[in-house]
Amino acid sequence: MKLAVSLWHLFQKDRLFRWATYASIVVLWFAIAWADVRLLLGLAFVAIAYFWLRRQREKHGWLSEPEVDVDLL
Repeated sequence: MKLAVSLWHLFQKDRLFRWATYASIVVLWFAIAWADVRLLLGLAFVAIAYFWLRRQREKHGWLSEPEVDVDLL
């Protein structure tokens, strides 16, 4: 767990480490997608849908819990 926390702090503070992580993710994605084109398109579609739904939820307040009114008097 200490390793994960230290890597997360390094990711947040060091810009070179952050960009190296992004580049590694892209290379890994292409390496996996080389085996099957459906992975290339499917993972991209899932990522785009995830970010679009997240933006829509923030914009329209989807899935937000209603405020509880505890003042019953």
